[in-house]
Amino acid sequence: MGAENQAKITVVVTVYNIADYLPRFFESMAAQTYPYYRILIVDDGSEDNSLEVCRTYATKDDRIVIHARPHAGISPARNYSMEQLDTEYTVHADGDDYVEPDYLLHLLTAIEKYNADWAISRVAYQSEGSDHIDSVFPAYGEKMVKREEFADFLPMLFSDRRLNYLYGKIYKTEYFKTLRIEPDVKQGSDTMINCQYIEKIANLVVIDDVDYHYIKYNARSVTSYAGAEAFERLKRINRFVIFSMKKQGLFTPKMEAAVDNRTLLSAIWVTERILNTVSDREAKQQQIDLVLNDEMYVEAYQRAKRIGFEPNFHPIPPQSGKNYLRKVDREENNLIRKAAILKKCPKFLVKLYRKIRGKHGEE
Repeated sequence: MGAENQAKITVVVTVYNIADYLPRFFESMAAQTYPYYRILIVDDGSEDNSLEVCRTYATKDDRIVIHARPHAGISPARNYSMEQLDTEYTVHADGDDYVEPDYLLHLLTAIEKYNADWAISRVAYQSEGSDHIDSVFPAYGEKMVKREEFADFLPMLFSDRRLNYLYGKIYKTEYFKTLRIEPDVKQGSDTMINCQYIEKIANLVVIDDVDYHYIKYNARSVTSYAGAEAFERLKRINRFVIFSMKKQGLFTPKMEAAVDNRTLLSAIWVTERILNTVSDREAKQQQIDLVLNDEMYVEAYQRAKRIGFEPNFHPIPPQSGKNYLRKVDREENNLIRKAAILKKCPKFLVKLYRKIRGKHGEE
């Protein structure tokens, strides 16, 4: 298309076994209203035909540049992509997601309008196979944030998960390409990169545009990081956040509370997956015990309890895995009893009960 030679933005896409989803992504990129970009594909040794799909689209669009590498994991792939950057700005996307036509335009316009070092937009979350948007990052309005304001503003970005990912953002390549992460990091590399990027910058701008669609895939979300090992990975991320924020003088009580909430939410996420993926009861008990009695978790729970939990947020109290499973059993038995009672009731009583309880579920 000729625009590759004038590229101002590199869109980095790491690819691994996502062949079925790549056409939608490439079509959404082809529809971009801002044309002066290139797509840097780093294929991490895909075992399906992802690489072939990328090559097919590259024959149609000379802005697509492909680097095929042996499988090494997300962190080596990220590090490698940084070494290839040579445009003024860098944007990221996942090949199994898709973007709106103004994705690049809105980000570029914001970073140049404010002469900012970083522009951050909102992201929509959707379930696989559905066009319905499940949730969206909060709206803050179009806002420029100077470094002296980071201590107050960054905790909000960490709390709403906006700094968990590289997508939905535009980076200055001169800063971004100097960053690196440890090759053995399997989860949380994006958060670690963002923490390092914050060290480099003097300001940022947030915008309310929602141009990135993150798709939650059921087949891959439950089993990938199940068990106590998953909690260790999440702890590593949170420790990195603490280290980085302390290094920058940004570890305020607000930031500590934000990291504590991340730790508490991590435990909820992991225990749910232990319940859903571990079949042996004794193994469930042991793994849940490790999570709910972890020193970092207990300290986070105690600090959060002192200042009061956020509305609608109910973390799991530290307890033995045995007690937690007993509680789960009681709750399940109560639900079974209620369902049995409702099935025997006339329909008007069921409707009345649900109206009173404010619930609308299955009988």
